[in-house]
Amino acid sequence: MTDKLNSVVIGEIVARAMQDKTLKQSLLSDPDKVLIEGGVTSTGIHYKVVEDTDTLKNIILPSQPLTDAMKLEVLPEGANPAQITRYIITKAQADKTFKKQVVSDINTVLQDLGISLPPGISLNIVANTNDLSYIVIPYAPPTSGELSDEQLAAVAGGKGSVATHTNVAANAEAAINAVAVTEGAAVADVAAAAQVAAAAEAAAVAVAVVVLT
Repeated sequence: MTDKLNSVVIGEIVARAMQDKTLKQSLLSDPDKVLIEGGVTSTGIHYKVVEDTDTLKNIILPSQPLTDAMKLEVLPEGANPAQITRYIITKAQADKTFKKQVVSDINTVLQDLGISLPPGISLNIVANTNDLSYIVIPYAPPTSGELSDEQLAAVAGGKGSVATHTNVAANAEAAINAVAVTEGAAVADVAAAAQVAAAAEAAAVAVAVVVLT
């Protein structure tokens, strides 16, 4: 239960940081302090925050193993982003050498898989460990006004929200042109992945959301 509550609190803090530049800078520079002060319960895990931009997308490899239903051992022809992500995660969790390559040289991995990123888009792959968890601040394109309470709620704690699901869901979008989100308490299923992406996009006006442990 603590993990789930922490996920909700982290989601709320990230949502606020998307609107508050001062909070965002504090979160980037000293995440442990900001999160504890914001109500996250200490569980011995340290946090590191990275930020997406319009050209850089962060993907987090989760430490928690995928469920059998989420694993994808063979990449099907014409695979969609969710399938590509599940395949990469499945293989990275089963093959330490492949995981190192994904983290150090994702471009070569994508080329070997026959995947081309959109022009100008680059990926940064980071991996969660048992005592380090990454949090991604999604990129929000400039808008004419602040996000509504409803939109922020979608990021922080609504149905299919960033707070209640994992980076795995967000990663489904990241393989092509998406951004990463914080890892929740459990691995989300494919339907949840779609809900997360939709909620984040509504919350940040065309922002798609994405983590691996």
